[in-house]
Amino acid sequence: GKRYGFFIGDGAGMGKGRQLAGIIAQQIGQGNLKHVWISVSNDLRFDAERDLNDVGAGQVTVLPMNKQDYKPLRLDRGVIFSTYASLISASKEKVKRKRIDQLVTWCGGEKFQGCIMFDESHKAKNLFASGSGAKPTKVGQAVLEIQRLLPNARIVYCSATGASEPRHFGYMERLGLWGSHPGAPFPNFEVFLDEVESRGVGMMELVAMHLKQQGALVCRALSFKN
Repeated sequence: GKRYGFFIGDGAGMGKGRQLAGIIAQQIGQGNLKHVWISVSNDLRFDAERDLNDVGAGQVTVLPMNKQDYKPLRLDRGVIFSTYASLISASKEKVKRKRIDQLVTWCGGEKFQGCIMFDESHKAKNLFASGSGAKPTKVGQAVLEIQRLLPNARIVYCSATGASEPRHFGYMERLGLWGSHPGAPFPNFEVFLDEVESRGVGMMELVAMHLKQQGALVCRALSFKN
């Protein structure tokens, strides 16, 4: 019941932002006119605008979430740019209004088929924290929540360090590694985590191979040859 996602795990300098912009430009050409770009800093909005311009989508409006109040967002088409900090923020009123609810309302709920770009997605990697008594981070919980509230969204995880250990996969539930759908290797994340952790680095390599074979992962690096 959920659309599969995609993981861009390319190394530094490969142009991950340009790839995100290209995906948005392609989707706009297909008639999906609303998209969400989430990153680590408000200043990266200017990089997003540059990348969109470079792929021929310079006419697309990029609206910064941090500059908006908590009223319904006034943008019929374009990109909402948010930081992970904004995603977990709320108003200071007695009855708090949450940014994530505002964003989901703008998207249109379950019928939304636009893109959600999780740039520098490793910010959510501690959804399942290690250690006794460790609690999940608010960012990790929010990233998981918005994916579940928008089941038909086109999810793209983008990070050079998105999953350096098995538990860091926890927020990437759209990759199809676990669940009840046909072809899922594991029934749930807990089983996935136990099986992969117990088998070490070799098992992590097999997970990466499986994702590449499924067309769910690209992981490239710049060559230093010559």
